[in-house]
Amino acid sequence: MTSTALVAGLIAVGFGGNLARLEVRIEGFLRGDRAVLHPIADVSIRIGTAELEPFAVTNVVMLSPGDVSGTDLLFQMTPVKPSFIFAGDEKLLDEIRTALPNQLLKITGYTSYGAQYVLVNQVERSPPITGPTPTQSLRERFLGF
Repeated sequence: MTSTALVAGLIAVGFGGNLARLEVRIEGFLRGDRAVLHPIADVSIRIGTAELEPFAVTNVVMLSPGDVSGTDLLFQMTPVKPSFIFAGDEKLLDEIRTALPNQLLKITGYTSYGAQYVLVNQVERSPPITGPTPTQSLRERFLGF
């Protein structure tokens, strides 16, 4: 075994073997108000080659198996500016760019542990939130009245 292969193997073991691509879903609000949203992190993102934008992250879900959690990925990238660079199909990137501050975005894509780039393959946008959302009681939820 060459020394290069040995070092590469040790690095892979040190990082839990997670040098492969990871599928992740990043949820949050573009240009959202921190006081209203209470995000788990405020990061800056770049959509394609555009300027940096603030993004209020509300959840990060790892969709691929492994020992890297969504919060591991998030908190590793939080001090980096921009924390995430979204790349991919321009139609998907436009869905992110044109989102309103009160629309929840669920951005799914591929990245690697330690990489800023996320190759976007799906974007879901909620309807705009226009006021306080009514909370159903348990009676209303289960009995319907």
